[in-house]
Amino acid sequence: MIGRMTEPTPTSITTASPDGVALDRDAALARLTRHATGGELTLDEYAACAAAIAAATTPAALEAATAPIAREPPTPVSTRSRTLIGIFGGTDQRGRWRLPRHLRILAVFGGVSADLGSAQVEAPLSTIAVLAVFGGVSLTAPPGVSIQLSGASLLGGKSDKRPVGPPLPGSPVIHVRAVTLLGGVAIDQRKDKRGSA
Repeated sequence: MIGRMTEPTPTSITTASPDGVALDRDAALARLTRHATGGELTLDEYAACAAAIAAATTPAALEAATAPIAREPPTPVSTRSRTLIGIFGGTDQRGRWRLPRHLRILAVFGGVSADLGSAQVEAPLSTIAVLAVFGGVSLTAPPGVSIQLSGASLLGGKSDKRPVGPPLPGSPVIHVRAVTLLGGVAIDQRKDKRGSA
C-alpha cells in the first residue's frame, strides 16, 4: 500500500534490550558454571564473578563481568581423592588448591582447617567426609556457595555459620558428611579474602 511505513528490521537484542541482557546473563552463568566445576576458578573467584554477572544491567557491564571467563574452559582433569589428617596436631589447608570429587578429613585429638574459598572445584558435586573424634574441623567458604551439611554427632556438634541466603546461580554443590564424637565441625564465612596464610 502506498505511503505505508514499514517496520524496521530488529537488530541484535543484546545491544539495547533489557531482555537481551537477561538472555546473555543466562549464557554467562552457564559458562561460569562450567569454569567453576572444571577446576578453573576458586570458589571465591566464582562467587565474585557470579555477583558481578547478577549485578550487570547493560551489555558493557556484562562483558566486563565475564572477562575472566571469556574463553571456554579446557576439558577438566580430575585428581584422585585425598585426605587431610590432624591427629594430636593440626593441618591447615590454605592457598590455591584443588578440591576433588571426594575429600576425607580426619581429626583425632587435633584439628583440621580448610579454606574452601581458595579451592578449585573439580566437579558439580563434591563430597567431603569428616570424622572428628575429640577434635575439630573448621571449613570456610563464600556466602552463596551451596553446602549441604549432614551426619551424626555424639556429644559434639556441626553447624553452618555463614549468613542465610539463596545459593548463587549455578553454584557447585559441596556435601559435607560429618560424624563427630566429642568433636565439632563448623562452616564459616572467611573474613580474610586474600587467601594467604
